[in-house]
Amino acid sequence: MASSFEETYTITGDLPPGDALKAQRAITAEGAEVVIKTVRPVAPEMFVSAIARVAGVASPHLERVLAWEQQDQFVSLATEPVRGTDLGRVLATAGALGTQSAAALGAQAALGLAALHQQGIVHGAVKPGTLVQGLDDSVLVVDAGLEQAQGGVDLTEQAPPRNAYYVSPEEALGRPLVPASDVYSLGVVLYQFVTGRVPFDGRNALVVAQDHVGAPVTSPRRLNPAVPIGLETIILRALAKQPEDRFASGRQLFQALEDELQGTQVMAPVADLPAAQSRRPLWPWIVGGIVVLAAIIVAVLWASGAFTQKSTVPNVVGLPLTGATSTLDSDGFKLGAVSYQQGVGKLQGTVLSQTPAAGASADNGSAVNLVAVGTTVQTVPNVIGMTQSAAGAAITGAGLTLGHVSLIYSSSGPSGTVVDQAPNAGLTAPAGSAVAITVSKGPTPTTSPSAKTVPNVTGLGQSQAVAALQGAGFAVVVDQVPSSTVPNGVVSDQTPSSGVLAQPGTTVTIVVSTGAPSSSPTP
Repeated sequence: MASSFEETYTITGDLPPGDALKAQRAITAEGAEVVIKTVRPVAPEMFVSAIARVAGVASPHLERVLAWEQQDQFVSLATEPVRGTDLGRVLATAGALGTQSAAALGAQAALGLAALHQQGIVHGAVKPGTLVQGLDDSVLVVDAGLEQAQGGVDLTEQAPPRNAYYVSPEEALGRPLVPASDVYSLGVVLYQFVTGRVPFDGRNALVVAQDHVGAPVTSPRRLNPAVPIGLETIILRALAKQPEDRFASGRQLFQALEDELQGTQVMAPVADLPAAQSRRPLWPWIVGGIVVLAAIIVAVLWASGAFTQKSTVPNVVGLPLTGATSTLDSDGFKLGAVSYQQGVGKLQGTVLSQTPAAGASADNGSAVNLVAVGTTVQTVPNVIGMTQSAAGAAITGAGLTLGHVSLIYSSSGPSGTVVDQAPNAGLTAPAGSAVAITVSKGPTPTTSPSAKTVPNVTGLGQSQAVAALQGAGFAVVVDQVPSSTVPNGVVSDQTPSSGVLAQPGTTVTIVVSTGAPSSSPTP
């Protein structure tokens, strides 16, 4: 992934050519400063279209995009300078923030996201480094769409854990992002504000990403008892694993934080009651009975739906998930469960069907389930130590298929048990992908001095890897698996692993990336 770089220029007649020309045409005031950000997006034309939409969003809590231009595979943006300090530096200096400050900063950031979400735009990289506290203490959201345009972050075992600190579960699973994905990332930031630490950490980005998908979140109040219950409730809802269980957009998160900042009303002290009379009147008991009876009647009517307001479900089929979420939110509904299936000729994230159907009458605030274009992914199970038949059953049960089976001499496990697999356990792969396994034939016989060491071909191109393995005397089987993190044609895994002793002629299975999974042609 090519990272972006930026420089600050003063608009004069001698600006550097190329990426500053567009800014010079757009800004006529001599002496005005702009920041030129240059990125190399995966799909430049799509990014230019997206950044034009971002430029049309006006909010005091959002970085203003002034101009942009494309040159070959690079796109340059001219933005207004943002004066202040990003919240990553604030956290590095202060550690945990006061709960009032945390809620206030989060509310302003949520307002910036709300402006994007209103236009169906997902930021895609909310973290302390993209939130800037201005000189007037206001918060601005910057770099909308830049990280996702460049392919997202590296979430592999080789990547540092910080890459995955703020990713949403759907990003970790390679699924399309929705406004609730930004809510999750801002929830992580809020958690860090009040506790001084991120909710998940580990030895690499893959471990952290997996925790976002399935690990429970430690209560903020357990780490910092000063966190109000209301603020903790907001943070934990923002960190829900399923998008439909979170706040649907930045606007809803802002409203919750704003209500929390207003605080609960304190009841006035009750005046001293007069001394009890020796003889109490009967009428309070009669009134009390009437009140209880009325409460029972209201409860029965409520349970029967007599007081529930209903609305017409809007039609979101054909919209992207971002637009569908905004439409449902504005019409008083919330996003329900989202499932994915192939959609020939349609872009990733396009809604194919909905339940309830458009035009149906449903309760206000109820969930609408969607089916969108996407690839269903499965988590590769750990089959190390299993027998071959048990491993095959586990792989099939996980929605995958058993790939090539290699037999080698190995002291790593008893004869007949699995000692290696590719892809590794815990990784995600499209449903139906093959998982190759290596089965032990027991320790290498002392009468077999011809055993050779399997070379490491991970990271090589397919032709190079095949040549290296065949040159070492091994047979080769190629499994092709889509990957959003490994370039097309590059080996991402192998079994048996490098360094294993195996007899000449043993089959080595290599997993070769076919690039990012897609259910439709790249626009």
